[in-house]
Amino acid sequence: MNVWILNSDSGVTLLYQPYQDLMVNEDLVSGLLTALNQFTVFEFKQGIEGIEMGGLRWVYLEDKPSNLLFIAADGKDVSTEILRARLNVIKQSFLQEYGGFNEEKDWDGNTEMFEPFKSVIEEYYSQWKEAENITTIAEFFDILGIFQQILNIIMNILSRADNTQKLISKMEMMFNQLKSNPTYQEDSELQKISFSSDSGFNIININPSKCDMMKTEKHLINIVKNSIKIFKNELGRKKSMIYFLEEDVFNYLLNNLVLLKELNLDNFLLSLFLLD
Repeated sequence: MNVWILNSDSGVTLLYQPYQDLMVNEDLVSGLLTALNQFTVFEFKQGIEGIEMGGLRWVYLEDKPSNLLFIAADGKDVSTEILRARLNVIKQSFLQEYGGFNEEKDWDGNTEMFEPFKSVIEEYYSQWKEAENITTIAEFFDILGIFQQILNIIMNILSRADNTQKLISKMEMMFNQLKSNPTYQEDSELQKISFSSDSGFNIININPSKCDMMKTEKHLINIVKNSIKIFKNELGRKKSMIYFLEEDVFNYLLNNLVLLKELNLDNFLLSLFLLD
């Protein structure tokens, strides 16, 4: 698995972490990857999600607010869904670490300021390699990726809803009630779940190899279920559905339907967003 973090306009590489040898120049690859994404945005009004090229599988994730492009490449034996879920974990972790980064003001072109993040990628990569032969743990990484994406969508809606502060207060109250549960207080991995009014929910620090996976998944289901319930109660079903559509919730679910079925999350998530 090779990882690039680039400026989505200029193609400048902020960070590159290779685990496979590519028989081409790194800077040329970065420029090509950015150009391909810019071309599809210009011609088709949306960026690349995934391609197969040079015997590898490539996935793209773009974060428009930070003007960053996250790209991962791995062998074709790694599914697109797994590769995208892993890249999403790296993306969320990077944005959490460098969320206030402004390229024009805070960067002189020296990539050394991002070097410490390579150890974060290395930690994730080591966990993923250990999990590759353990199906349950590998699946749980995907489950965490799905839930983090849903929680990110929830935060996007929170940030632009008409009554944002009231919704955030409801979310904080709900989360505090969950934290008061003895199960939560006795579990060090559950305690890594956090919520703030600025960044929303964060679950990327959970270590699947150390947690009770069934207990953790149940806790995450409760958070998502209660969050959507708050939206529907406070905004009404019709207004909530408009926000879900605007945030492309259903496109996300449909694009990942195969993975959701494999993880037994398809019925839960589709019913949660579609039904009363």
